[in-house]
Amino acid sequence: MKPAMLFLAAVLLVLTPLGAQDRGFRAAAAVGPDVVIGKQWAVFIAIDRYQEWSPLNNPVKDAHEIRDILVERYFIDEVVELYDADATAANIRRLFADLRTRTASNDSVFVFYAGHGQTDAVTSTGSWIPVDGGRDQLAQANWLPNIQIRNMLSALSAKHVFLVADACFSGDMLDTSRGASPEINSEYYRRAYSRVSRQVMTSGASETVPDTSEFALRLKSTLRRAEDSVIDPEYLFSNVREVRSTQPLLGTILGSEHQSGGSFLFFRRDDPMNPASGLASDGSPPTASPPMAVPAVAAPSSPAAAPPSETPPAPSLAEGLVLIQAGSFMMGSENNETGRGRDEFRHRVMVDSFIMGSAEVSQREYQALMGTNPSRVKDDALPVSMVSWFDAVEFCNRRSAQEGLQPAYSINGRTVTWDKTANGYRLPTEAEWEYACRAGTVSLYHTGASLPPAPSGKNALLPAGTPDPNAWGLSGMHGNIAEWCWDWYGDYSGRSETNPSGPATGSRRIVRGGSWDARPAALRSAARDSSAPARGTVAIGFRVCRSN
Repeated sequence: MKPAMLFLAAVLLVLTPLGAQDRGFRAAAAVGPDVVIGKQWAVFIAIDRYQEWSPLNNPVKDAHEIRDILVERYFIDEVVELYDADATAANIRRLFADLRTRTASNDSVFVFYAGHGQTDAVTSTGSWIPVDGGRDQLAQANWLPNIQIRNMLSALSAKHVFLVADACFSGDMLDTSRGASPEINSEYYRRAYSRVSRQVMTSGASETVPDTSEFALRLKSTLRRAEDSVIDPEYLFSNVREVRSTQPLLGTILGSEHQSGGSFLFFRRDDPMNPASGLASDGSPPTASPPMAVPAVAAPSSPAAAPPSETPPAPSLAEGLVLIQAGSFMMGSENNETGRGRDEFRHRVMVDSFIMGSAEVSQREYQALMGTNPSRVKDDALPVSMVSWFDAVEFCNRRSAQEGLQPAYSINGRTVTWDKTANGYRLPTEAEWEYACRAGTVSLYHTGASLPPAPSGKNALLPAGTPDPNAWGLSGMHGNIAEWCWDWYGDYSGRSETNPSGPATGSRRIVRGGSWDARPAALRSAARDSSAPARGTVAIGFRVCRSN
């Protein structure tokens, strides 16, 4: 595979596309029925760790938080991300070249850049500094001059482009001459979205800006708290322009084909006027509606509730299995989460649909298939324990053979290879486990900020399948018995991933969920643990999984 192809595969994240009903409502209610609304893109380029320049603390975090707000609150079709080591000068150029070919004439592209910027000592023109940018002021190796950024943005096929640059010396990128603020009404939105726009907002003029960005803080707050169903760059600027440490600017890209009155628009998902948003008629927030898990035995829905043309029938699954639909989520934890571990770097992950055991493997199940029960406290209903990771993968293979499925693992002594095309039983990946545990939630536990009281003390195990299941029908995800996952333990990637399965090698395998003897912090949805794969303990068991 060519390097450029590898690059694109690493940064493109496709979100659930907007339905025709959503687009139709937005067009009719916000910009008029005669205006075509294309794809909404969100592009993030942020760098903390440079090869030659001093490190920064906040750009990647700010980019992640702005991305999360946009995805959760606004209609976004596709996210493109480029962080740290991947954000080379060549890759940034490739990104914009790819966007030029992939965007259509009615699309809208939002771009956020955060990182070092520098100015030419002779011409006083600014540049972005990619991760591989040199420090020599004359050589300017791998610098991206603002004029080049302007040209790449101007050349995009999209009708609307809006750049937010949180970097030093960005002020020479834009024309700040603007007329009086327009009256915001339906005619304004219709005109704004029917005309070409090329807009830029910067955290400062041709000046240095601080690493801890008051500008970014105000931008995030504005996006998070906006109550209007549609917002534009003028609205954002009115809330960030009062930054005290720098002089934010808003204008149009110099030399672009921006048409007077044209503007980029953000459309809120949770607009109480939008019937597709899921809000109740009184404006109250909807209940969580994450990708649905289909239970093993599903009651038939009425035709009015789920028309056959829209909702496929639930597949027939063996008792004790749950289908987890594909989706994306934020894996890891926020920096301020109570009990957070240093290895819980928050990042977006997409997973394909898969099938998972609704409960941990019980001693009864293990004994029936393996002919032995290694658990110290024996009770058929309790989860099996004292099983090594190797015991768990062997159980998966034997169950696959018993049910006529293709075994997922090739086992040769202590070497285990996973055939990802096989339909047999296996251990979940760490990403699948956390996705299933959260069941659409973003709180410490799938139950919220705390867990219901549970038995404590030595060997205070509950029967497999208890306590009450989460929203997707999975029991015992917090405590009871910790669970083996497929992955070797290692640091998370710093970028968005699809179906990650951990490092290629390691010394310890991932364990998730915590056990009856763990402290509350170790039971959180994001909490990570690991253990030597050849070692079984009274606190570790497992549950099965297989690809859909």
